[in-house]
Amino acid sequence: VPLRGPEGPVLDEEEVRRRLKPVLEDTSLELIAQNAKYDYKVLKRWGITLSSLAFDTMVAGWLLDTTANSFGLDELARAYLGYTTVHYADLFPDHGRGRNFPPFYEVPLEAAGNYAAEDADITFRLYTVFQPLLAEHGFSELFYHLELPLVPVLAEMELRGIRIDTDMLAAYSRELDGLLASIEEEIYELCGREFNIASTKQLQEVLFVERKLKPVKKTKTGYSTDVAVLQELAREDPVPEKVLRHRLLSKLRSTYVDALPKLVNPETGRLHTHFTQTGTATGRLSSKDPNLQNIPIRDEEGRRIRTAFVPADGWVFVSADYSQIELVVLAHLSADPGLTRAFREGKDVHRETGALIFGVPAEEVTSAQRRIAKTINFGVMYGMSSFRLSRELNISREEAERFIEAYFRTYPNIKSFVEDTVRRAETHGAVRTLLGRERPLPDITSRNRTVKSGAERIAVNTPIQGTAADIVKRAMLRVSHRLAAEGRGARILLQVHDELILEAPAAEQEAVSRLVEEEMAAAVELSVPLRVTVEAGTSWGELH
Repeated sequence: VPLRGPEGPVLDEEEVRRRLKPVLEDTSLELIAQNAKYDYKVLKRWGITLSSLAFDTMVAGWLLDTTANSFGLDELARAYLGYTTVHYADLFPDHGRGRNFPPFYEVPLEAAGNYAAEDADITFRLYTVFQPLLAEHGFSELFYHLELPLVPVLAEMELRGIRIDTDMLAAYSRELDGLLASIEEEIYELCGREFNIASTKQLQEVLFVERKLKPVKKTKTGYSTDVAVLQELAREDPVPEKVLRHRLLSKLRSTYVDALPKLVNPETGRLHTHFTQTGTATGRLSSKDPNLQNIPIRDEEGRRIRTAFVPADGWVFVSADYSQIELVVLAHLSADPGLTRAFREGKDVHRETGALIFGVPAEEVTSAQRRIAKTINFGVMYGMSSFRLSRELNISREEAERFIEAYFRTYPNIKSFVEDTVRRAETHGAVRTLLGRERPLPDITSRNRTVKSGAERIAVNTPIQGTAADIVKRAMLRVSHRLAAEGRGARILLQVHDELILEAPAAEQEAVSRLVEEEMAAAVELSVPLRVTVEAGTSWGELH
């Protein structure tokens, strides 16, 4: 529907909106879209709320093959219809190379009409192909009751955005400048000269020639100075540790502290991330422009950045987090009696694991033993080898081997689960989550041992991580539906791995905290309870 063309206005905007609104908000109609989240947001800002989304071809294409490179209309048309669409770049044949193409209203009306009509036609054709395919593969339940209803929920989260205190970040940036300068001074003093710490070539010269440290691994440009190498070298020399610290602070400053304020929307005064529903093979949501899921939380510096995220005046943040959800899922999927019992009795699972591995009462498990148990508990889900465990815990390979053997003796059903899952993956060429999400694993039968091992790790991890992701999504739906049903002002702002961040009027804090805990705990019924930790605060950094 052309509002504007190269010659100026075509149709009256108000008249178009008046006529489109009753159509697009008519709940008796079924709307089929490609990347509906984008359309939902554009229309919502224009005063129209899409009320009857019946299908999203992008989400369906992703469910049918989560490992494909792209789920854009052009790629889906080529893969499923054998059809080559007109690309946006084709509309500007004289533009030359590059990505900064003119806006759509500069396309002549006839060409724009054909381009837009093709989009609609191909979307509908894909729908007719995808609908039976979803049923055939057993994905209909997952699509219609989880992924499709999530589209408007994510769109609303993106539209709301989150408030940040830009003054706080500006002050922190100045503080980081001072810290970085002092670390540089310390490095120069230790090395006896100044050099560019960010230059790999100059760093190689300092570490391996001047300080005569033993190189760990070679790259095309000399010896590696990546994080793992510097961590190893830091055991024998103070410079690598300071370089690591310098890198961490530089990255935090450039990626978050200085970058986030520039991304605040001047109209809303808030930061609006984009949640990618089709970005992972496990089903996890990812966040981009900016990525708010990757702000480090273990370090004080990362927490300082989160402290700059604040609710609106008179509102609070409510954070709800699933406790050890992936281990809970592992206990359910493996039906291991020891792990299941620990969760049912509300025990500290890592302490219980430590007690069983080391043969001591739980109350006598030391913090070092608990750390070893925790590393193995989570490592097993990612197919951690004895070599990797030995490096992570700084112990011998033999000792790491003994710990892993003791772990599988302690939880024998987990060993069976790992072996059975790999066997099933070899038979079917794919693995599934508890709610039926599938991940193809073409490399599971590879003759290359390294490639096959990688596929086996994915085979074990996907049902666990993917099921956890499905549970979090179901929780998001339950929470948002109940907030709407009760007429609450609170709304979900962010989803970060196993955690939901909501913004609620201060007067609703207690009721919303209770509501969120109830809905998240009831998201699915497992053989072990889903435990939810709920906190409230006046900044994101205040929470856990």
